[in-house]
Parts: sequence; C-alpha cells; structure tokens
Amino acid sequence: LQASALQRIGAYLGAPLHWATLEEAADYLQTISKGFGVHSHEQWLALTKPMLVADDQGGWRLHYDPAIGAALRAITPDLAAQGEVALWQAYDAIACPTLLLRGEQSDLLSANTAQAMTLRGPRARLCEFPGVGHAPTLVAAEQVNAVREFLLSP
Repeated sequence: LQASALQRIGAYLGAPLHWATLEEAADYLQTISKGFGVHSHEQWLALTKPMLVADDQGGWRLHYDPAIGAALRAITPDLAAQGEVALWQAYDAIACPTLLLRGEQSDLLSANTAQAMTLRGPRARLCEFPGVGHAPTLVAAEQVNAVREFLLSP
C-alpha cells in the first residue's frame, strides 16, 4: 500500500462530520470518492446508506470508529515499509484461489504491487477496471461479472 495514499485518506478519515439528510451525505461522499468510478445519484445513495447512522442531532454521521483516521495520519514512509513486509508475509501464506480487483487509477494499490500479487503467494487472478481508482464498488456490471466468473470457475 502506498504511504502517500494512506496519508491522503488519513487527511479526511475520522473528521467529525454531520449531515442533515441522507442526500447531503451521499453528495459529500461522492466528492471524496471520485476514484470509485462513475455512479448515478441513486447508486451513491445506495452505497451511502449502510455507511451512516442517525446521530443525536437528528441527522446522520458515518458509522465507524473515527480513531482509525489517527492511525493513518501517523503513517510515515518507514512505518509503511514495515507494514508492507508484514502484509507480504500474510499474503504469501494464503493458499486458496484469490481474485484481485484493482481500479487502474488506484494510488493505494500500485500496478507493480498488483502484478507482484499475480506472481507470488496464491498468484491472484487480477482484474483491473478502467476509470476506477481505489476501489471498485462492485456496482458496475463488469465488476459484478468478474466476481461471478471467479466464484463459479472450477
């Protein structure tokens, strides 16, 4: 995982956000999630709703521990390199068939890392999607079909 992308995500993850309506939340999340690819307003509403919880102000907030943002903001290139060693060890121990879905524009999972994942460990089957960064939302038919084909393959 690229340290610069982790730091980028850490810049907004965990911020105390509040929206009066589900639509406001979906609009905001769409602005910070352009890399997920093109989605209709209805698709963004569907993707947004499970990520929200009603708050005590009669509106909505993200449903996750905001402290995870602090961990991302603390990442340095050295810490990222140490984490990479641990991630490769865990990945190399996987013994089952593996599908790797990657947006071609991802700044978090580089093309070089994705290619390495096809050559080591479980030798993942790589599916890359044009016009998508990190990460594919599995809403587009081509993304759903890639998962379906993988799961139904012998």
